[in-house]
Amino acid sequence: MSNYINLNSPIFKVLFIFLTWRFALIIISLFAINFIPLAQKDRFLGGGSVNYGISPHLFSWANFDGEHYLSISIFGYKGLEQAFFPVFPALISFFAKPFAANLFSSLLSSTIVGIFIANISFVLALIFLFELITLDYPKKIALFTIAILLLFPTSFFFGAVYNESLFLLLSVLSFYCARKNRWFLSSVFGCLSAATRVFGILLFPALLIEAYKQRVGFSKAVWLILIPLGLGIYMTYLYLTVGDPIAFYTNQRLVGEQHQQGFTLLPQVYFRYIKMIFTVDKMNPIYQTIWLEFVTGLLFLALPIYGYFKKIRLSYLFFALGGFILPTIQGSFSSSPRYILILFPSFLALALFLNNLPKIFRLVYILFSAIILTVETALFLRGYWVA
Repeated sequence: MSNYINLNSPIFKVLFIFLTWRFALIIISLFAINFIPLAQKDRFLGGGSVNYGISPHLFSWANFDGEHYLSISIFGYKGLEQAFFPVFPALISFFAKPFAANLFSSLLSSTIVGIFIANISFVLALIFLFELITLDYPKKIALFTIAILLLFPTSFFFGAVYNESLFLLLSVLSFYCARKNRWFLSSVFGCLSAATRVFGILLFPALLIEAYKQRVGFSKAVWLILIPLGLGIYMTYLYLTVGDPIAFYTNQRLVGEQHQQGFTLLPQVYFRYIKMIFTVDKMNPIYQTIWLEFVTGLLFLALPIYGYFKKIRLSYLFFALGGFILPTIQGSFSSSPRYILILFPSFLALALFLNNLPKIFRLVYILFSAIILTVETALFLRGYWVA
């Protein structure tokens, strides 16, 4: 217990890093709202354009997909919102409903609750991620991995009305419990993960690998069958309500032209981005997003491979590589700079790589990443598409 109340303990260092990150995002938001013009005044703004105008400091954290999570939490599923898995909006609805007297109070309370859930989930995820990494690596590497994650250019999504933080918490807890030989709890967290994002289903094969490596007996490993249950329940709900058990996939090509029907091989996706880099107008705001998606696509393919040679656990690497490849089957790296945020093994691999470089290179990376994080956060809060 003394380790957790000691101000010099790693847990307090994790909290300090988180609070520094959160304070920096607040400063960036103040600058963005006062000095950056809105991308569009009537689309993609959290709470709708009118409510955004009333309180941009709050509703800007619910831009883009945040609108859908708020809508589902208040009205339930409608339109083409089946791509947004139910656990996160259900939690928002549960905690916000007592404060919802009318539509505006519903939006206000749901936004506040969504931000609160995201940030609490994130700080807990960081604490357990630290504990998970230190099972195999020094505390220095664990803290550096957390710092690298927080400085990644799209880490601001962890503080927004998005489910990244909740999913990261659940998936880290699932791995942590498996490492601690608590397979029932690991499977319960995995089940919740699979009902929070489709990536959660990857925990099933990943933890089967972990169980095999640990030589876990059948009586414990059998609990892993609970993990697909999370996705299966949601698919059953979709079949009963819209007649399509994989509506979370099939609807994607209806809401974004970057998504294609069927399966696209990864080399084709790279070719598509190289072509866009040479053909898209460099003055178009989307051009920097194309570069961010392309670089992310290269980096997060390479990191699990590098992690294999650095002997990162095979279960972690399967989760990281599968989580990177799965969204690309529809022919795009669109949103990949956000999707990869939950692939903590890749950030561990990045931390190991940077830790082997001279200090000056680490400082250059940290400074460059922090600058891009500042720009991307500001653009997102003002309604520009980032990821």
